[in-house]
Amino acid sequence: MDILLADDSKTNLILTAAALTKLGHRVIPVNSGEKAIEAFQKQRPDLIILDVLMEGMNGFECAKELRQIDPDNWIPIIFLSASVDDNSISQGIDAGGDDYLTKPFSEITLAAKIKAMQRISDMRQKLFETTQKLYLQSSIDSLTGVYNRFQFDRTLKEVTAAADRYQHTSALLFVDLDNFKNVNDSFGHHIGDLLLIAVATRLKLCIRANDFLARIGGDEFAIILNQIEDNETAGMMAKKIIESISMSYDLENHHVRIGASIGIAYYPQKNTTLQNLVQNADIAMYHAKALGRNNHQYYSEELYDRYQKKISLEHALKFAMERKELSLNYQPIFDLASKKIVGVEALLCWEHPTFGNVSPNIFVPIAEETGLISSIGNWIFATACRQAEKWGLNNFKKFKFAINLSSRQLLHEDFLPFIVDVLETTHLKPEMLVLELTESTVMSYTTGPFVSMIKKINDLGPSIAIDDFGTGYSSLTRLKHLPINTLKIDQTFVQDIVDNPDASIIVCCLIALGKNLGLNVIAEGIETEKQYEFLLKNNCPQGQGYFLSKPLTTEQMTIFLKKINEKV
Repeated sequence: MDILLADDSKTNLILTAAALTKLGHRVIPVNSGEKAIEAFQKQRPDLIILDVLMEGMNGFECAKELRQIDPDNWIPIIFLSASVDDNSISQGIDAGGDDYLTKPFSEITLAAKIKAMQRISDMRQKLFETTQKLYLQSSIDSLTGVYNRFQFDRTLKEVTAAADRYQHTSALLFVDLDNFKNVNDSFGHHIGDLLLIAVATRLKLCIRANDFLARIGGDEFAIILNQIEDNETAGMMAKKIIESISMSYDLENHHVRIGASIGIAYYPQKNTTLQNLVQNADIAMYHAKALGRNNHQYYSEELYDRYQKKISLEHALKFAMERKELSLNYQPIFDLASKKIVGVEALLCWEHPTFGNVSPNIFVPIAEETGLISSIGNWIFATACRQAEKWGLNNFKKFKFAINLSSRQLLHEDFLPFIVDVLETTHLKPEMLVLELTESTVMSYTTGPFVSMIKKINDLGPSIAIDDFGTGYSSLTRLKHLPINTLKIDQTFVQDIVDNPDASIIVCCLIALGKNLGLNVIAEGIETEKQYEFLLKNNCPQGQGYFLSKPLTTEQMTIFLKKINEKV
């Protein structure tokens, strides 16, 4: 052991040091309390022996100072004294001592005392190591090996406190994997776990040595950039992360690709506190998702205002059905050559007493995020089918009635029995129904329950249409093997076909693609006569849009249908 020995008696110091050396220990001899403190700070011994009565700083005072220097690392202290009474024992314990050695002492007594202290020291060291191990385990995410939410909260406090103290800027990045749930649904949770491990590895390679990385949720990671020189540093880091995460993964013979949406918040920033810093990064991350995913966005007060409005809309949407604020409009679908109506699409509307007419582009994503979309989607389906029964659409020749579905709705185990029940109740012909799914929804699910449900619905009678076609990244192989009957060309292409050569080429290709696959093609968003003429010239079979007819209320649609002459 390395033993620090302090005694102002030169004779006692020499004798005690000699005895300790004989026992095989290395001795650090000093002749005062002050020198003992200096030696302790430089060499950190395994045991300290202090004479109680020393000139200047006595042994008790020295022990108190030593305990203050390193309160967490408890090194045993033995006091040397010519006599020991109750008062001395009490003073020694209060000062932080562990035992007494009465002078004069034998070599055997000295050895026994040191062995006892050695045992205490070993036990304390084991306790310290165990505590450190438990601390580390409580701070590390067991799956990925990076820090967890517990350590993230603790580190964020330290970093923001340092930013306040030293007047420097830090940044918080929230990284959320895009469509991670689809990986679990398609390949299983084991592959999902392997993907999280791989992502964590790539993130560690992206960050700097003094940055902090934690997994704070299922597929959410947080990165703290400590002391950045300028705001561009965080943006460059985000781009690097997105590029790295977007590269493909080979996981047990599964080829997986995924993206990431990143929100960035700075500290200090106007009106930003430790308490709302996490919320700010979260708000920016969700804005990145709203802008198409796989990008990064910065927090701003404008985003916060949008967030507050979103929260208000989310709350209001929970009560929209029971307050009868939701309704359906119906947009006719036409045969472009004859301009005759061949179908109708049910469109959801929300009229709120305070917010007014809320766009579906705003409230449908909120319904998806909150899980309300399943109950709202079922309400749409049942309401639309009951209205179709009232209109007697069974009597219309080759007429199609289109209803939009969400992925959540489709994956619900009770959805197929629900469809059967509604069709039996309303007596509608199943083959009249066209159930529309967005292209991104169809392409996000490669195997499993989703595809199985599509096939079961198709076997039941309704046909399947891909809405917003052309905006995503469709696999032609997938289209070939799914029971899809209709492609609906997204209105963003249709609106540009007259003035944008690229858009016109894309639309022509999509029309040809649909026909070659034996699918019906419907152009959405036809708003001008020139657009209509272009589509007609290029043999697009069907279309819908304001040029042909705007969405109609139930009453307006009732009148419109009465004008149709071709009936069974």
